Amino acid sequence: MTTSNQPTFGRPAHTKTKGDHIPGQMIVRVHRGALEPVLGAARLRFDRTEANLLPESVAEPLDYLRRSAGLKSIVPVFSSQHQRLARSDLKGVARQRVAVLSSVSDSESEELAGITLATLPAKEVTPGLMKKVEAAPAIEYVELVPARWLLAAGSVDPLCNLQWGLRAIRWFQAKRTNADAVRVAVLDTGIDAAHPDLKKIDIDYDHTGLSARDLIGHGTHVSGIIAALTNNSVGISGVAKTTLAVWKIFPDEPDGGDFFVDTVRYLRALNAVIGAGAKVLNLSIGGTASSQTEELLFRRLERNGVTVVAAMGNEYEEGDPTEYPGAYDGVLAVGSVAETLARSAFSNTGNHIGLVAPGSNILSTLPTRGSPYLDETDYASWSGTSMATPHVAGAAALVAAQEPTWTAADIKKHLRKTARRLPRMRGTSWTKTYGSGLLDLEKALS
Repeated sequence: MTTSNQPTFGRPAHTKTKGDHIPGQMIVRVHRGALEPVLGAARLRFDRTEANLLPESVAEPLDYLRRSAGLKSIVPVFSSQHQRLARSDLKGVARQRVAVLSSVSDSESEELAGITLATLPAKEVTPGLMKKVEAAPAIEYVELVPARWLLAAGSVDPLCNLQWGLRAIRWFQAKRTNADAVRVAVLDTGIDAAHPDLKKIDIDYDHTGLSARDLIGHGTHVSGIIAALTNNSVGISGVAKTTLAVWKIFPDEPDGGDFFVDTVRYLRALNAVIGAGAKVLNLSIGGTASSQTEELLFRRLERNGVTVVAAMGNEYEEGDPTEYPGAYDGVLAVGSVAETLARSAFSNTGNHIGLVAPGSNILSTLPTRGSPYLDETDYASWSGTSMATPHVAGAAALVAAQEPTWTAADIKKHLRKTARRLPRMRGTSWTKTYGSGLLDLEKALS
């Protein structure tokens, strides 16, 4: 019988030598005020004549990117009409200019207006280029796009542990509330909604433009930890009886052998969580670079009452880096412990850690069909802060069901306040290794 704490979905190999950002992508945000005078109240028709509306103050930095760096495309990230633009006959320069106009005229929120994703040849994205574009008066900011990867680790024989994690968080002793009225959002690799342990759950699944299959299995594993059906004589039990809203934010094919989030899908999904009515968001992903665009979206989630729970990361033995989105203010960052209740060997530490949960050798659901990227099916035990995080997300859903008037800040504070102090914390109330301690569901719901 084998066990493994070696990350399978940890930091992709090529980021160690090529940096922590998606090659060839930049977020370029245009000042709303630079475009509003020319837009008026009329809806864009997405034709070539509208390209001429773009003011010179905005057109010039775009022209510079084309001339100097071979700009390939511009995507208006939060345009409500992005699908109409994609179907239009616009090409080349006209498409890029109208895309910028749409980023303001059709923005889903004034707070998100002007945010675009620019794609260029990777070798052309340099600090000098970014500085030149950002110096234009009509440009609010330019930033690289941080890489976000999965934070699960290797699998083991599922019979060796069963569901030790539920015992560790005192799930069996807890007076669990029915959380059917609480929706938990999962942004991940997708979900096998037909899995026997998941198929009777209310699941809203957005995989627009991608295969419905979870080809990697990570999202299905995370979802099972949160919400697998209890007492159905099948498989395992999830932490909470809740509903799910799942967004597939990873592509169907790897990039250079590694799976990174699709930037536009990810940012749009973060914004869509609010409209979907989710009260909790699980993010079992991470990366070492931060982003002011991403941070803006997390502030919006907090303001709209979404409790965001994110993984600390699996790179302790590679320098123990600070990882995002876990390190953003307002996000509850979760580390991992093993069966001994000591820190899992892979689990990152840091000043932003909130608490810890079981993350080593966690048995959960997998797609019932394999794929070129997934040999195991049905059930398996995986390790990672990816597995610790959904324990806390499920707990947050139960607390939200029990205390429906509480804010996201209230729920996060309560989970930390009721966490169990571990022996290795040596009597302190918080450490950078264990945060406020181990998730204690019995105490959180008492």
